[in-house]
Amino acid sequence: MGFNSVMLQVDCGKPLQNEVESSLTMTDRPWSNADARPWRDDQARWVFQSAATLARAGAEPVGPLVLPTAEFFPDRFDGSVASVGKLFDRLKAHVGFSDVPTALLLTDPEDGSVVSSCSSGGCGTGQVKTLADQRVTAQKGGGYAVQVATSEIKNPTVLTTVLTRAVGWLFLAEADVVTSFRSKERGAAGDLAATMLGLGVLVANGSGIEVKGCGGMKVHSATSMAAPEATLALAIAVEREKLRRPTALTAPAVMLKGLDAVPRALFAMASAYVIANRAIVRSLDDAPDAVAAGTFSLKEPQASITGRLGRWLGFGGNKDADPLDELEREAALAAVAPGKRLHSSDAAGRQRPKNEARLAEIRALVDESFE
Repeated sequence: MGFNSVMLQVDCGKPLQNEVESSLTMTDRPWSNADARPWRDDQARWVFQSAATLARAGAEPVGPLVLPTAEFFPDRFDGSVASVGKLFDRLKAHVGFSDVPTALLLTDPEDGSVVSSCSSGGCGTGQVKTLADQRVTAQKGGGYAVQVATSEIKNPTVLTTVLTRAVGWLFLAEADVVTSFRSKERGAAGDLAATMLGLGVLVANGSGIEVKGCGGMKVHSATSMAAPEATLALAIAVEREKLRRPTALTAPAVMLKGLDAVPRALFAMASAYVIANRAIVRSLDDAPDAVAAGTFSLKEPQASITGRLGRWLGFGGNKDADPLDELEREAALAAVAPGKRLHSSDAAGRQRPKNEARLAEIRALVDESFE
């Protein structure tokens, strides 16, 4: 069951909250200017410092980066409470939380009544107060109650984002780091925790959901972190895994294919920024106290890796071409040993670069970006 590439359709004059859930918020596009960095220094510093706090508490993946594909989510989804519960169990298993007891409560967003609930296969009804920003609450007898609005089941990206963020909240509670963050930061801290546990692609996709309405395409967010910060957090998580477990890292091209349009457009810039600050990423594990205290200086990348590839490979001439697809094709060419001749059947019939000097430039950039 793949969840990516979802577009919401909103009828004219019909409020968005009637289609999805009222917590879905509209965002502007400060990143629409390709030459402008879409996050402020203080926002980037918060992400790095908070990542250090979470790393110190043990936030790390237990497996590969989770993608919205059938490989990671093979279960059939039919919109029932049982299938929502199975999806949540899958997410918990991907981060090593299968033994954390949870009760999933499906609630009416209007009056807060529980429509149905599932916990270890049992279902029932009851009454619970729906909290605007806190979906995960500790239960007196142990475990946690996780609230999902009935309207959120209608859209797979929104539902997956809600459950992914709930996993992040479970980590904050289990690691006892909720109070390490100010009240207004805790929603974003949950997003970041989920990202550092390996669910960053799902968080990033939920941070920038494209909605087609009467005034054209709009971007809405089902996360506390805006799309630029969520994508920056994903880039940090990817770079951290490159440093920690380079052989276990999900192939960049595969990871990029799992990103929806908004985070996909932001990832090259975020990755270049994080690569320029690789020393800070390394310190998340080597010296987390120092990073959490903010004793570091951020650096700007000298130039955009994707931008240079775009100029040298001629992406600008074709507005319909996806530069990440072109990058993937050129990366395949760069992996061919110098001097080896490509036949028409090789690499899906791709043409060999015109000269070895150009190929060497491509190979150097691919190495800089992906290794």
